[in-house]
This record gives sequence, C-alpha cells and structure tokens, in this order.
Amino acid sequence: MLCRPRLGLLAVLLLAGAAARAQQYPANFLSGLTWRDVGPMRGGRTFAVAGNANQPDIFYFGSVGGGVWKTENSGRTWFPISDQGIPIGSIGAIAVAPSDPNIVYVGTGEPDIRSQHSYGIGVFKSTDAGKTWTHIGLEGTRQIGRIVVDPENPDLVYVAALGHVYDANPDRGVYRSTDGGAHWKKILWNHERSNDVGAIDIAIDPNHPKVLYASLWASRRPPWSVYAPSYMPGSGLYKSTDGGDTWKPLTNGLPNDDHVGKIGIAVAPSNSNRLYAVVDDIGSSVAEPIGRGGATPKPSTPPPGGLYISDDSGETWRLVNNETRLWGRGWYFESVAVDPTNPDRAYVINTATYMTLDAGKTFVPVKGAPGGDDYHQLWINPKDGNRMVLSSDQGTVVSVDGAKTWSTWYNQPTAQIYHVAADNRFPYWLYGAQQDSGGVGVSTWSREGVLSFRNWEPTCLAGESNTVIPDPKDGNLLYGGGEGPCDQALNLMTDRGGELPKPDPNDPNRKTWTLPEVFSPADDALYFSNQFVMRSRDRGHTWEKISPDLARVSPEVPKTLDPVTAKDIDEQMTDRFGVVYTISPSPLDEKTVWAGTDDGLIHVTHDDGKSWQNVTPPALTAWSKVSQVEAGHFDLGTAYASVDRHRLADNKPYIYRTHDGGKTWQNITTGIPDGAFVNSVKEDTSVKGLLFAATELRVYVSFNDGDRWYPLQNNMPVTSVRDVVVHGEDIAVATYGRGFWVLDQVAPLRQIAEKGSQIDSGNNAYLYQPGESIAVHNGGMDGTPLPHEEPQEQNPPAGVVAYYWLPSSATTPLKIELVDPEGKVRACLASDTPVQPVDTEKINVQAVWEEPPQPPSAAAGMHRAVLDLPARRGFGRTAAEQPVDACHPAGSHTEAEQSRPTRGRRGQEFLSPGNYTVRLTVDGHTYTQSAVVKPDPRGLTQSAAPSDNGNDDE
Repeated sequence: MLCRPRLGLLAVLLLAGAAARAQQYPANFLSGLTWRDVGPMRGGRTFAVAGNANQPDIFYFGSVGGGVWKTENSGRTWFPISDQGIPIGSIGAIAVAPSDPNIVYVGTGEPDIRSQHSYGIGVFKSTDAGKTWTHIGLEGTRQIGRIVVDPENPDLVYVAALGHVYDANPDRGVYRSTDGGAHWKKILWNHERSNDVGAIDIAIDPNHPKVLYASLWASRRPPWSVYAPSYMPGSGLYKSTDGGDTWKPLTNGLPNDDHVGKIGIAVAPSNSNRLYAVVDDIGSSVAEPIGRGGATPKPSTPPPGGLYISDDSGETWRLVNNETRLWGRGWYFESVAVDPTNPDRAYVINTATYMTLDAGKTFVPVKGAPGGDDYHQLWINPKDGNRMVLSSDQGTVVSVDGAKTWSTWYNQPTAQIYHVAADNRFPYWLYGAQQDSGGVGVSTWSREGVLSFRNWEPTCLAGESNTVIPDPKDGNLLYGGGEGPCDQALNLMTDRGGELPKPDPNDPNRKTWTLPEVFSPADDALYFSNQFVMRSRDRGHTWEKISPDLARVSPEVPKTLDPVTAKDIDEQMTDRFGVVYTISPSPLDEKTVWAGTDDGLIHVTHDDGKSWQNVTPPALTAWSKVSQVEAGHFDLGTAYASVDRHRLADNKPYIYRTHDGGKTWQNITTGIPDGAFVNSVKEDTSVKGLLFAATELRVYVSFNDGDRWYPLQNNMPVTSVRDVVVHGEDIAVATYGRGFWVLDQVAPLRQIAEKGSQIDSGNNAYLYQPGESIAVHNGGMDGTPLPHEEPQEQNPPAGVVAYYWLPSSATTPLKIELVDPEGKVRACLASDTPVQPVDTEKINVQAVWEEPPQPPSAAAGMHRAVLDLPARRGFGRTAAEQPVDACHPAGSHTEAEQSRPTRGRRGQEFLSPGNYTVRLTVDGHTYTQSAVVKPDPRGLTQSAAPSDNGNDDE
C-alpha cells in the first residue's frame, strides 16, 4: 500500500494565520500583542525521548502538548526547537538517525491515550538537528507510537502508527519510507481489522537491521469519561527478516487471546537472540472501573500479562515475571530498554523505572517517588550504557552515571493545566490543576525582576485534575473539588469545610476527570457539581443541592463506537452517566445560573435553582461535551457555549450564542479552522462583543460578538489552550503543555472592539490609549543575580506600555515619547537607534548581561513600546554611548555624557504617579494619548525602592 504525503488538516493549520488576510482586519493588525510565559517551572508529561550515540550530551524529548525540546548539556538546560516549524504541540515519537545526527524524525500525536490527550498531524523531519522542519506525510495516522531509523541509512525509516482514538480509520499500522519520507508504504497491518488495529512499537536489530519486531494494538476510547481504553481483538507481536516486506506473528509462549493489549519490545544490542517483551493482558476486554467501591475480586487464575523473554530471536517465549508493578495499567505503559553491553541488564517502565541485572527475575526501582511518577520511554546511548534519557509524567530527566542520579524536571515549563483562575491580590496569582503533578499557583510578577522557581508553589488542594479557585476576598483561601477552603499560606485545610449533600442511593454521585467549581460574581455564592448543581452561601461550610440530575437519560450510543468500547463504562449507572461539566452564574443576576453537561445538554435557572429549563441547541447530539458556558456580562439573556465534539470524531469548532435566554442559538465560528475544537469561551468584562476562545490549537479573539474570529497566537507556541480568564487589564490562559501564559495590557483589543473600523480606516498611523499603568518597581536582586542558566521568565513590562498601528512602513525614523505634566520628556525611544553587538573587550561580565534592547519598529503592523525610566547600571557594566537618533539628534549631548561610566544601586527608579502624555511622531505627523500612572496598590513609594548594598566593586 503506497502513501504519499497529504496536506489537508496540516495545510489548514499552517494557513490559519494567513486566512486572516482575507478577513476584515489585516493579518498584522494584532502583531504587537505579546504573550508572556509565567510557568510554573515544573515539567509536564513527556513521552518520546531520543539521542545519538556520537553526541553524548545531546538529547531530545517530545512533550505530549508542548512540542519538541532539546538539551546540549545532559539536561542542565532545555530549549524548544519545534515552535516555529511543527504546527501542533502533541508529540508521540522522536528518532535521530544513527548515521547522521543532523537528521531527526518526529511523529506527532501522543500514543498514551488517556482520557485527556491531543492529536497529531503526521511526521516531520529536520536535516539540521531541529533548526528547521518539513512535513513529510502520514497526516491521517493521528497518533504515532514509535519511529526507528536504519543504523546505516538515514533515509530508511519505519513508523508505528496507532491511528484514531475515537473512530475507525485506515491509517493504522507500520509504515516504511526508503527515501527519507518522500513516499511511504504500509508494510504491516491487521488485514481482517485494518480500520481498528494500529501499531504501537517497533524495534530494529542493530546487528541485523533487516530484522524488525513490531507490535500491533487495538484499542479505542468512548466519548464519555473512562479511565482505561478498551481491549479490542487483533493485538500481537510480529517479526520481519527482510526489512518489512514480509511478517510473521510471534505466538509461541506469548499470550494470543482477544484481550492482548499493548506490547513493548526491545532487542539486546549485545545479543540479538535476546528479546524482551512487556505484555498487557488483563484477561478482559474492559478494565475494572476505578473507584466503584469494594475490593476488586481476584481472578481464579492470574491474567497472562507480564514480562516475557526470548533467547532465540522470538521463536519461543517464556514468562519470567508477572509482578503487576512491571506491566499493570499496560495501556499507559509497556516499555522496555536493554543495556548495550549486558543482555541481562534491562529496564522496565511503569509507575517507577525498574532495573534488572538477572534477565528479569528480580527488579529494583532506579527512579520513582511516592505518588507514582509514571514513566514512559528510556533511550540508552548505544556506546555508553551509563548515559540515558527518561520521559515521565513529570517531565524528562537524564542520567550520566547508569541511573544512580538524574537531572531535574524543574527546568521545563511544560505543565498541562486544565483551568485558570486569578486572585485579587497585587501582584495577582494564577491557579490551576496540573495533570500528573497536582494543583499549582504562580505569581505573575516577581520582586526579584524575573520569574523563577521561587515564584510558584504547589497548592494545598486540587490534586492533578480538580478545579482550584481562590476566594475573591482572600487569595490565600483556595477551594476545589467541593472541598475547602484550605489556607495556602499555611498549606493546611481550614476547619470551615463542610460535606456535600448525601448521595442519592437511586442516583449515585458521578464524576469525571475534572469537575467545575466557581464563585458567583454577583453575590460570591460558591457552586460545585457532579450530575447535580450544588451551592454554598457560607463558603463551603454547608451545601445544598439546587438541581435535579441534569444529564441525559439513556444517551444514544455514537455510531463511531465499536461493540467492545461501547461497554467501557466506569459509572455504577449504565443508563445515565454524564455530569454537569460547566457552571456559569450570571454576573448580573444572582438568581440566574447556566449549566452544561458533558453529554450535550444546556440548562438555565432564573429562580435560584427552584426550576431549570432545558435550552439545549437542537444541533447538539449525545456526548457533545459542553466545555464552557459563559453567562453574558452586559445582557441577562445572553450566553455563550463552547462545545467539544472531538470524542465523536468531529474536530470542528463549535461556539453557540444566544441573546434570548436560550430560546434560539447560532453557531459562531467563522475564522476558526477545523482541528481547533473549542475548550472554553469567555466574554470580556469591560467591552461588550469582545470574546475570547481557547481552542486545541491557539487562542482566538472576536471583536463583533463572535461573528468573526482572529488568531491571537503571536509569540505563543501552538499548544492546546484549555481555559481563559479576563483579569483587569490582562488575559491569562491555561495550556495543556506549556503552563500559564499572560497577555499584559489588552487595552488595544478593547479599543478595536469599540472602534476598530476607525483605527483601520486609511493611511494614517494610530496610537492606542495606554491601559492601566502602575508606579511599581520592576524588581531586582540585591547582590548576585540569578544565573542565566537557571530557568526563568519575564516580569510584566514596567512603565507605560504603548501600542501603535502603522498601516504601512514609515519612510522616516519614528520616535515615541513619554512626557510628564511639566512637559519634560521622561522616556524616548527611536526606531533608528543603532543596535551594536556587545563589545566583549570592554566588559567583565558575560555578554548575555549586556544585550541591548531593540528599538521600536517602523515596519507596517501593530507594535508595542515600553516607556520607562532608564535602568541604572551596576558593577562590570559601562554606560553605553548616547546614540545619535530621532530622540537624540546630533549635537544634543556632550562628550562627557557619552563616555562617563556610571555605577550605583541596582534598583531601577520608576515613574511617579501622575498624568502623562504618550507622543508618537512618524512621517511628519504627531499623535498623542493621555496616560495615567497610578500609585502602587501596596502603598509603596519611590523611596522604598531597594538600594544596592552589595557587590558593587568587590
């Protein structure tokens, strides 16, 4: 079966930004808006890892939602390498060609198919070690489990493609390319169940590269929430001795029933006869539900899952260890790696990483911690068995001493976060539950000048999936999961928490992976739900049930499901098992509350929960998950609902809008491409008609109540965006692979919503009215600064943030100034300021500390300029010569001012509170806007700025 690269969805993703050119506003109309990564500095789930034997310090990992990352120093620091070349965040496989380390293949789409996962769009290739990328096909495979490359021919590559998770599709099996990905041929698949059985693992014999081993896996997920996917017939292990032209099943000694699941396979490099296979087989087509109550009965005979070994190249197998710690929950694990020189030394990956020195008889954990870290893949350097890279739910780590010690995952901002909530402190914190690691809070500003490990902390509740929200009146009090509050400052539960209403024995409480909890903006009532909506008016001390069961009764089984997966249900009730997935109390009326379910219903109450009306849009079928309902901020009859149907094999975006209380709805997604299914929709709290949508690919913004949407990605990498919150003048989002991001100062978006046609009405430049500015010190360290190798992110810009729009490039240098009430220019930036490379012959610090700022742009588009007082300079740094530019014409400064070195305190002075004017001069025209600098809300004055008491001269 020959396959050529296809574009389809990939082309849609690549052209999503370009599509804006045909829309109302130009593509560069929003280009000056800049997102800021605020962490946390704690890794998220990674799956794929790789390296090359001839580069002992270089390793790669693939985040399941945050792209491809690389280290060149054995894990001391990591940096992303796919943000500009691979337009999807979910990575399933990486392989570096053994004969050419510049050639790297990446398969997109994570294969550890949890209930929360993202999809891929095929295979990408780099010929320059990750600097640039090319799409080389297999788009329809969706999830890819493994890529292997011939040890001598970098163009001979094999791909294990799992295929779609929620429906049948033909793009499954093992594919081979002999020309570096220009063409593909399917070489292994299950001929009887070709649309259901995919491939998950491949191993190549490094001594005889025409010998291949591959495992096929048949598994799917239903659209409702279950812990484990199904076990469909058709899985098994296969061998080829002719480079994949022909295959035979390996069954002598291995389980071969209809319940075989995922199989991990490895060849001992020092002995090609020795094979290891870790096999998942629970003896059933559906796993035992988690948390159903009572002890799980033990089967009369142990299930056949376990670690198997062959010493005759797969002809016969024997079970050497059936400890469940090695193979249990195999749909999520089942990976094995073998030491390059000792065939008896192998590693099996599960909730810990286990090592055997006696060919599997006994195992000892070499990486693992309380709570279960969950590990996935281990790549061992073929020339040095002490050097290895290991992926896990918490990130990726490197060992250079044979698994005795490991590098950290606290240097990878790749957290997967479900929701975002902001407290009302200054500076404010963001909160959410991080998958696999627990609840997390991050500060959006640091008094040390940069965000680092010091600026986030685990929360006192929420676990890895519950919603965590701060008290509107006290950011130290946190709520989530119907519990709480807990005191974050003390890291303790308070004694104010109460119990939820007792379960109804005729309608037992149900749950899904993440349930909503929210404070009402109208009266601070607290809401939580399972299949019922519950409310507390005393901050969780007592609760009352205010709704009936709002889920569907006997929902239709989707036509996308096979008979086996249709029986995969974790709940006690099998005729009603949806939940209320989103709650939105009206900010205008404390008696009005909207609710949406994960099985596709929308309800509203206008009488404080006494009665509920089903106002579901007619187009919503069963299991159309209502991912978010947003009650209108300006009109009681207005609401918005985002709907996610990707579990029904429908990746289209859906956002519904009503202005009549749910009597009629319109789907409003023009401008959002297929593939960007919608996880959340929010309305701006200040300007009517300004909407934000968090999708599987990026954030979108609408200025006309959803009639048209524009991508708001800019510098944010492509990743699954799960939630968005409007907080004062900022927007914050939670991503499923890159942590929290903040868009500071969104005043331009509000002004576009109000008068965008005036801004983009002709050939004139436009200066936006600056948003809220605060007289706050930008922060710094009194003494030795944080080394630049330590993971760190930026503070929000200090001073006045000014945005301007140029419909065409300026023909003369522009300047932008900040003028105080007395008419004195306090800050001036010019587009023609020369930027010279750092002269390392004149400094005694590393050049990274002296990188000059970039001048404001004179090119067409929207741009940002930060107007603040200049920073003082400390030890080891000389004052830069004052340039000749539009701010400083020739002759406007003296020779003494040019060359005088300065020292002094490291603390930067900041603008005094007051009224200022921003002045833009471009092509002979001057534009002005007023700007107000407000006092520091904490009551600080300029005299309280920290002084430099250390390390000026010695």
